[in-house]
Amino acid sequence: MYLSPPQSAYCGNSRSRRIRKSPRWDDDEGVAATVGTIMSLLVFLTFMGVFTNQFIPVWMGDNESAHMSDAIEQILALKSDIDGLITDYADSLIAPTPLVIPVTLHAQGIPVFAAATSGILSYVPEYTYGRPSLNTSYTSELEPDDGRSGGELRLYCPNRYYVEQSLIYESGAVILNQSDGEFVLSGIQLSVQDYNNNLILKMTQVSLQGVNKTIGGVGTKTVHADLMFASTIEYTSSPAHDVNITIATKHGMAWANYFKRALNSSQADLTYGVDFTVPSPTFYDNPGKSNDYYIVNVKISGVGVFYHTKAIVQISLGELGV
Repeated sequence: MYLSPPQSAYCGNSRSRRIRKSPRWDDDEGVAATVGTIMSLLVFLTFMGVFTNQFIPVWMGDNESAHMSDAIEQILALKSDIDGLITDYADSLIAPTPLVIPVTLHAQGIPVFAAATSGILSYVPEYTYGRPSLNTSYTSELEPDDGRSGGELRLYCPNRYYVEQSLIYESGAVILNQSDGEFVLSGIQLSVQDYNNNLILKMTQVSLQGVNKTIGGVGTKTVHADLMFASTIEYTSSPAHDVNITIATKHGMAWANYFKRALNSSQADLTYGVDFTVPSPTFYDNPGKSNDYYIVNVKISGVGVFYHTKAIVQISLGELGV
């Protein structure tokens, strides 16, 4: 039996539907528009990547650096004003003018791309456990309470693009601390003069009192400072006596370097190891990093006259920001 092969073509009289080919795409304008859009997006994303990875860090670094410069000026202005009040007030019966110093906590951000860098302003008064103190002794006439000062005002700036820094007002000095070192920006009121082979020493100690307080975030806060008391007492010793200064602080290297520099450059032309000594600070590692501290010992030999000024300043922080 013979079977003919199936027909591969439709005959003209066939009633079945013929399968048609898909219509050919002849419009290239739509393809060009799509490719152009994709290329534009790629260019935009590339630009945004360069802007985010290159320009944003530089821009924010400049903002944080500018903020630190402003903060340094503000803290130094606080110290300068307090020193001025002490100088004018000593043994005066006139009430001093209260100080109000603005302190900016944050560095400006970049709208949409980077938030502002917030800061933390904290204050711890004297006679608080584990906090800095400066103790001075000279003969038996200087009482321990008169020779003691302490308290700390600290602005911590956890910069993200610029180096992290802290500004500390401690015992009358302003200290700049960062990860690679620390430095006394402005020291205490200190003067040494030589008179008939006897040293005349003038020094001011500032005790900070008030209530513990911490303010964090952004904005400009206020530091209120009221001088409660200031008085200068003259102590003499014949023969000349030593003045010993002991500082318990977290910033031992800054204090040690400050006293070396200040005494070396004094008008009395002092010689290290003969007229004064500042041994390397001793570190005390207590449980918990917040309780670690240094002890700095300073000895000034041959002091015949010691003008010692003690000042008590009330510090408070304002919540209201602008």
